[in-house]
Amino acid sequence: MWALTKKIGSIAAALVFISSVNLAQAQDDHPAQVLVETAITDMLGFLSENVDAAKEDPSILQAKVDEVVVPHIDFETMTRLSIGKNWRLADEQQQVELVSEFKTLLLNTYTTAMTQYGGEEVKFERFRPENREDRAEVRSAFMQSGSSEVPVIYKLREKGGWTIYDIEVAGLSLVNNFRQTFTDKINADGIDGLLAFLKERNQG
Repeated sequence: MWALTKKIGSIAAALVFISSVNLAQAQDDHPAQVLVETAITDMLGFLSENVDAAKEDPSILQAKVDEVVVPHIDFETMTRLSIGKNWRLADEQQQVELVSEFKTLLLNTYTTAMTQYGGEEVKFERFRPENREDRAEVRSAFMQSGSSEVPVIYKLREKGGWTIYDIEVAGLSLVNNFRQTFTDKINADGIDGLLAFLKERNQG
């Protein structure tokens, strides 16, 4: 599972690297589409000028991620979906800790993968409306050198602003990918066991 998570994290992180984004076109699209494309362009501009410095001092990259990426991710919803029905087994303090540890896990994976960029590109599709006005999907394709395109879909919801609650890579949902492992850990060791598992991963 963690190998697959690393793959998903690497592809998701690679989405910050796009050779060109037509922002004039993006402005005519759905606000969720504009949000994703604009954030990616911002990260690209930063990394093109600071990638070497970011590799030497991770705090530089972390600060930019906190500014550009973190505000657009719904970590609480992503955590709840990843834990599934077992979320109700956690008390209030455990839920707070689960969100915090899961956030750390995702951001560690994301920032690490961003430093491994090898010149890949991304294409965005035109926005297609969903059945619900408070849901949106931003579709893209990750262009791997010498291989086929990998479809990547950002799933967002609107609740006082558009935020990402899942990422689907080549048909694999990030939250669904985590859910089976988390369910197995909770069944074996309870909520505290899952927390211990996440903390160990984040310290490793």
